[in-house]
Amino acid sequence: MSVFIQENPLIAFLVPAGISMLALILAAWLFANLRNMHQAQKVVLGEGNERDVINHARALEQMIDGLAIDVGELAERLKRESRRLDDCLIYRSVVRYDAYRDLSGMQSTSICLIDSLYSGVIISSIQSRDHARIYMKEVRHGESKEQLSPEETQVLKEAMGMKAEPKSKSLRPTRRARGIG
Repeated sequence: MSVFIQENPLIAFLVPAGISMLALILAAWLFANLRNMHQAQKVVLGEGNERDVINHARALEQMIDGLAIDVGELAERLKRESRRLDDCLIYRSVVRYDAYRDLSGMQSTSICLIDSLYSGVIISSIQSRDHARIYMKEVRHGESKEQLSPEETQVLKEAMGMKAEPKSKSLRPTRRARGIG
């Protein structure tokens, strides 16, 4: 091979030079195409702000990741708050009646305040012309340890959204209980 180079120095010089020139031309062409592609990626977004599409996609991805974290935190908070709401007195009912069947009218009242587990309190205010009495009875899961008056039973059933079956006197759900609000 060294004999060929010595006998043809012009060819030995021109071939590598030509290959080098082709490589430079190819590199310049690739650089121009890359620059054109980069310019094509720029998009006008919003109020005339020119922005790279790739950078925009990256920013959107970061925003979505942040939203996913926020949604997870909100779901956890909602779970905690729903546990708190189970303990709130959310169902209620009021019954007015004439406890002594006298001429004083419907002055007596029973109020039932219960939570989502049907636990709470029944407050009865028995009124007559010459005296008044207030009774409080605890309710756990729809039942009271103390005996309830017919009006207190009625107010409890109304708060629970239930009514008595005619034959068995047992409670059965008929509609959703009314919530406070």
